[in-house]
Amino acid sequence: MREQGLGVEAFWEECRRRPIDPILRLLLTSDGTLVRLLQSLFLKPVRLSIQSQREVLIEDPLSGWLGIPPGEKGIERKAWLIQDVKRVFAISILPISQLKPDFYQELLLGQKPFGEIIREKGLPTRRDRLEIYRLPQPEVAGALGLSESELFWARRYRLTISEQVSGAIFEVFSPFSSFPSS
Repeated sequence: MREQGLGVEAFWEECRRRPIDPILRLLLTSDGTLVRLLQSLFLKPVRLSIQSQREVLIEDPLSGWLGIPPGEKGIERKAWLIQDVKRVFAISILPISQLKPDFYQELLLGQKPFGEIIREKGLPTRRDRLEIYRLPQPEVAGALGLSESELFWARRYRLTISEQVSGAIFEVFSPFSSFPSS
């Protein structure tokens, strides 16, 4: 990701100049689990559809952003969060050395979103370094049947679980007009 993201305050200023739906603003700036928010807003369960999950080497600049040595092994997961429609495309990179064994095993099963695993295990979490973007995402556009030049709202943040930096999460939101009102 080459572009500089907006911090929350700068994003709110952008929203004052160009109105953005309040629910989308909430989703983009929340520091809680996205799965729980989606369930609360739309009163429907969230299903996980993993597109790929593989081991990767985490190199700079991402390793520096996470505060880990370059070349550390990680798990990269690309997945959709779905509620009747594809709501959010998430790319997560989690350094294996930072994950507790039971969390890592659950992650490898690929059956649940991170937020569900975290909530079920009662793990204390924190999200920081939130950056908000408006950018093209051809992979997401293709999956939604939209033009490759379509601009999407997205966010990136660092996830800390049990006081250890545990990963980078990048979430791309489907165009809000595709969200049903109920």
